[in-house]
Amino acid sequence: MSGRLTRVEPRGTVRDRYLVHGTIAPRFVEARAVTASDAMPFTPAAGREAKAFAAMIADGSIRMPAAGRFYFDMDAYEAAAAGRRARRVPVLLIVSLLIVVVALVFYRG
Repeated sequence: MSGRLTRVEPRGTVRDRYLVHGTIAPRFVEARAVTASDAMPFTPAAGREAKAFAAMIADGSIRMPAAGRFYFDMDAYEAAAAGRRARRVPVLLIVSLLIVVVALVFYRG
């Protein structure tokens, strides 16, 4: 192979290049179980994965169109992630203000 770069045409949709985090969501994306018609059987391992799976079902990221078959709803996943980020902003703002106050109290100029 020569050292030249070749142009690769993009695939059909953004969903083809979609990156997700965690251990459960990537399995659904790799299996292309992202619509109700593509739902796949899935049984989470006990412990942490079962809790994460239950949380994803609760926030709508994982949907169950038929008994024992699940698919990954990317729009709900993005909405849940945006909600988590929105809840973090006030907490981070308060923590950073506290750090500034503590720094000012101990400042010796």
